[in-house]
Amino acid sequence: MHPNLVDHLTAFIAVIETGSQSAAGRALRRPVSSINYSIVQLETQCGFPLIERARRPATLTEQGRALFAEAKSVVERARRFTSHAASLEQGLETRIRVAVDVLFPRARLTQALGRFADLHPRATFQFFNSSLATLWDDLRGGRFDMAFSLAAAIPLDMEARSFAIETLSPVCAMTHPLAALPLPLAARAFDRERQIYYVGAPEIDMERVGRVFSTDVWTVNDVEQIRQIVLLGLGWCFAASGTFEDEVRSGRIRRLTCADAQFHPARTIVAAWPVEHRPGPLGRALIDTMSEVMAEQEGASAGRTSA
Repeated sequence: MHPNLVDHLTAFIAVIETGSQSAAGRALRRPVSSINYSIVQLETQCGFPLIERARRPATLTEQGRALFAEAKSVVERARRFTSHAASLEQGLETRIRVAVDVLFPRARLTQALGRFADLHPRATFQFFNSSLATLWDDLRGGRFDMAFSLAAAIPLDMEARSFAIETLSPVCAMTHPLAALPLPLAARAFDRERQIYYVGAPEIDMERVGRVFSTDVWTVNDVEQIRQIVLLGLGWCFAASGTFEDEVRSGRIRRLTCADAQFHPARTIVAAWPVEHRPGPLGRALIDTMSEVMAEQEGASAGRTSA
């Protein structure tokens, strides 16, 4: 392989995309002689012409058409290699494993990820559903680099950045018996109705201590499955404000209130990580982006309230 193959391919692509060697030279800020040299060297290495020189604008030969897409692929891969190498030189993480609490506001997270991806297109993330029953031990054990969670308290061996306060509430479908009762409900009303509860693994009985208020409990390890079960009216569950936002607005889900404050626990929305393993540059950038999105949401909510 020629040591300057990527440069030669870059010139080849530029000639076809701009229409001439002179235009390619201007686009790449290279002399026309350098562009011509690259084309000649590339054609010599291939053993056949790639460009019809007698035609204007520059046109691919039959063999050139067969190789053009592959040439673009090689150049793009080389650019990715260079970008990745530069990231490593700057100390950027090659991969970030993030545990996401099942109650964490997914819409805000998705918005933050979209904004972050525009700024850091080469970042690689792995996201996993988690909950407080195993979250802190998973962070300590190195299974995850950081977590987005709703927490009542932060362990001493963890650090966290708080974004907002979230109050959980019980919800049910409008077709569920609880939806027909006057609010606020008494705690005993929930005891007679099935509660749908998240668990992360078969060996775990209950994920959140103190959040079970029914003698009839179904446990599920998939957030979307819980949503569907509740929407069908098969039980009630605890939910954050954004979990059933569209369904509450459309009248399919009713947010319930209870005279017992235990049914409306306040939690802090946080990003958390082990003290001895702080997030790197990309991790900190993601946390900053999440903070911006949450602040914008809080500001919008305050504006709607004042209006």
